[in-house]
This record gives sequence, structure tokens and C-alpha cells, in this order.
Amino acid sequence: MSSSTLSKRHRVGYALPPKKIQAFIQPSLIHHADQHNIDLIPIDPSKPLIEQGPLDCVIHKLYDPDWMSQLRHFSSLNSDALIIDPLDSIQGIHNRISMLQAVSNLKVSERKQVLDVPRQVFF
Repeated sequence: MSSSTLSKRHRVGYALPPKKIQAFIQPSLIHHADQHNIDLIPIDPSKPLIEQGPLDCVIHKLYDPDWMSQLRHFSSLNSDALIIDPLDSIQGIHNRISMLQAVSNLKVSERKQVLDVPRQVFF
């Protein structure tokens, strides 16, 4: 591996709710990332994502429609950038009915244990 490959910095943007930022983006994580040639870049979801790059990866836990649209647009223009959580993968999780359907479909062979999904009530 060449020395230029070893020294390449990777830009990882993160768009998280404030509580997750407080919990996860600690000085020790920033230091560890820096030691591994990773720059952690806070993303401002109120500004166009495409203008906050370049980014090699986007880690997000925001799901409002405007953000999702920004993320799709960014991804379409930056196909090499890794998106965590991928939009296609999270759609089923955000639909409580489809998420819980997977649990309902489980066949638990040991009858001593009960695995069931609570009734869902929507208002």
C-alpha cells in the first residue's frame, strides 16, 4: 500500500438527533476516529446536504421527509458514498405493522415460551 493510500482522510458526516449526538459523539470517539484518518463532520439538516460535502459516508438517524429527500439527492450524485442507514432498509422498520409482522411470522417450536406481538391501536 502506498503512503498516499495510508494517509487518505475519510470524511464521515453524521446527522443525529441532539440526544444521540450527546450520547455518542464523545471526545474519545472523535480522537479514535482521528487516529484512523477519519474526520467526523456534523451535518446541519436545515442546510442542503449536497453543499456540506464532500463526504465518504453519511450516518443518520433522521427520518423526516425533507431529510429523506436530501439524502436521496445526495446519494444519486455521490454513488460511492456509503449511507448508514440505507433508505431502502429502514422503510420497513418505520412501518410498525410491517416490522411486527416479521415477529408474528416466527414459528417458535418450544411451546413453553410465548412470543407474541401486542395489539396495535392507531388514533
